[in-house]
Amino acid sequence: MSIVRWSPFREVEAMHNEMNRLFSRFGGFDGDQKNGGQWMLTVDVIETPETLKLKAALPGIDPQDVNIEVNDRTLTIMAERRQDNTVEEGSYQWIEHQYGTFSRSVSLPRYADTEKIEARYINGMMELTIPKKESAKPRRITLQTSDSEPHMVEAGTPLKAI
Repeated sequence: MSIVRWSPFREVEAMHNEMNRLFSRFGGFDGDQKNGGQWMLTVDVIETPETLKLKAALPGIDPQDVNIEVNDRTLTIMAERRQDNTVEEGSYQWIEHQYGTFSRSVSLPRYADTEKIEARYINGMMELTIPKKESAKPRRITLQTSDSEPHMVEAGTPLKAI
């Protein structure tokens, strides 16, 4: 067993690296300028019985600069937010907006109908509507009884209710 001298600077550096990793995982700036200022797009996904809806805020991005692709079951959104360097008077003292390119990929479930995806962009909000395939939607099944009178059973109905 070797003895290692304790260094408070090593602890601070480890904490700094952990904070950078945390911010990059939760949608913040990745802190690595070598990637060209890449940042992560945050998305909300809502599932209804009929569709999946994906919502993302894209303020300051021209809809013409957004590229949405589907390859197999992977949905990828790419764009770039450009920084306006023109300042009428003075100079920047603090910049908190995230600029640069982003690319976000989301794996879609098998029941997503990727041929019928609709995309809308209104007031800086992008919304993708991904319908579910018919085979994934709930459906009714007719239950035959011994008296040959068919009974309709709603999908997901507990057996005690029949």
